[in-house]
Amino acid sequence: MTIRPAQPDDRPAMERICAHTWEWGDYIPEVWDAWLADEQGLLIVGETVDGVVALSRIRYQAADQIWLEGMRVDPEHRRRGIGRQFLEHSFAFAQERGARIVRLSTSYHNVPVHNLTAQVGMERVGAYQLRTAACLPGGLDLTLLSAGHADQVRAYLLDSPMLATTRGLYSVDWAWEDLSPARVGQFLAAGQFAAQIAPDGRLAALALLHARPDDGEVWIGFIDGETAALTVLARAIRAHAARTGAERVQVMVPDLGWLRADLSEAGYGPGEWEGELWVFERRLLGEAGGLGESAAGGDRDG
Repeated sequence: MTIRPAQPDDRPAMERICAHTWEWGDYIPEVWDAWLADEQGLLIVGETVDGVVALSRIRYQAADQIWLEGMRVDPEHRRRGIGRQFLEHSFAFAQERGARIVRLSTSYHNVPVHNLTAQVGMERVGAYQLRTAACLPGGLDLTLLSAGHADQVRAYLLDSPMLATTRGLYSVDWAWEDLSPARVGQFLAAGQFAAQIAPDGRLAALALLHARPDDGEVWIGFIDGETAALTVLARAIRAHAARTGAERVQVMVPDLGWLRADLSEAGYGPGEWEGELWVFERRLLGEAGGLGESAAGGDRDG
């Protein structure tokens, strides 16, 4: 099999491969053209004498991280090592670019992919559930932080139980990457950190937000805090989303019972997808650069 960059005229083969991924079909036909045009990623296909039989996307995150998504293999060509060949190709590509970590996610019940990741040296580093809340018109105002809060935010993140559980990762929609000091600075400059501030001036709860106006969504990429403060902050995010014209708030919640309970109290329930998503990674070079790597434990006050 030859692995090469995808071309626009590979669409018919892609549609054939993706026709029966799930009962309802697949999302890849909807994003295919955008993926082809996106300079922040590389769409690849696998071609044999039978034509295109597989596809996958390699997405660039930070300079040293790669996210893999959308790997599909023609049902008639499965169990021939194609998935492993794609992953090994992606690792080699990532290493050539100087990346130190490659990650992907898959459903908790996708055992063939679980076995495949183990074969190529990937480790499971997280399990997440999607939680969704409708917007809340007329709710509390949201306190957005600025670059002047940098030291306070970084200190908070270094001691965050949630970030310790996620191994320093935050989510953007359905993908994860390191919450590095550089990223924190970028998000503060863009006004994407929101907080519930205690009377004594400390951060009682903190969240990282990402807006998706085209989809009518606000995503929470990270949230942590004391119970009462976190619940108030989560409700204020719903009100903020309403003021921005969004329809709902979504968050990928790690396996922390107290966090899931606090979000439930704030009105966040199961989303459109009710399963559990597992995140896997393989480290290629060096050590991790996320803020949560030195945080300890999974408990917090409140």
